[in-house]
Amino acid sequence: MKRRSDISPQTGSKTAISLAICLSFVVVASPDGFGQAKPKPTSIEAKTKIHRLATTNRSVYDAFVYLNRIPEKVEGDEDILDFTARVYSLLANQEGRVLIKLPKGMNREAYLGYKTFLSTDAEVSNGNCVACHAPEKFTDLKNHVLSEDGKALPTPSLRNMNKRKVDVAKALRSKLAAAEKPGAPKDYQSIKLDKADLVHLEAFLKLLDDVEDKSFRELIIKAKVLDTSQN
Repeated sequence: MKRRSDISPQTGSKTAISLAICLSFVVVASPDGFGQAKPKPTSIEAKTKIHRLATTNRSVYDAFVYLNRIPEKVEGDEDILDFTARVYSLLANQEGRVLIKLPKGMNREAYLGYKTFLSTDAEVSNGNCVACHAPEKFTDLKNHVLSEDGKALPTPSLRNMNKRKVDVAKALRSKLAAAEKPGAPKDYQSIKLDKADLVHLEAFLKLLDDVEDKSFRELIIKAKVLDTSQN
């Protein structure tokens, strides 16, 4: 009877090399393997390195909302007046404790413009802008007739007006002039603004232009507390 030949040293060497190659592929393919490229961050929080950030909007205004935990938009069937009342209540509470934080690029004038923007029934500094330009999109996505003989036009968003090359100061003056004409739309009739209010509103509206993620994080990191002790 013939003896079975043992595996030769040369064959064993080839087997060992093949096994080593296979193991190397396993190591590289494993999540914790050496040479594995780190997965790119997928969540908004991971991308921006900002804790508990959920919005994809990147304006100075959005940094302000984030810093002060202000409601971003109307919830469900909430009326716009209830929304503004909710925001005003929060702002009053924060002002009383001198806790309003302004991101880099936002000043007192812009903050006053924000409050004028939200105001719907005040005797002074009443923009009533929020009636048609509700956050977070800053449009109600509806068509409105702006003059007696005019046709219904869609409400434009107030975000990123810089990209559309909108002259914000001119647009505000035009809006005020339309509000003072006979037969002005109901929402326009309640507008009560002076020159200072227009300056404040312009400062606020320019905060709705988006910035890059890196710059957005810097807006938050370099925020300062607004002195509201004399308000």
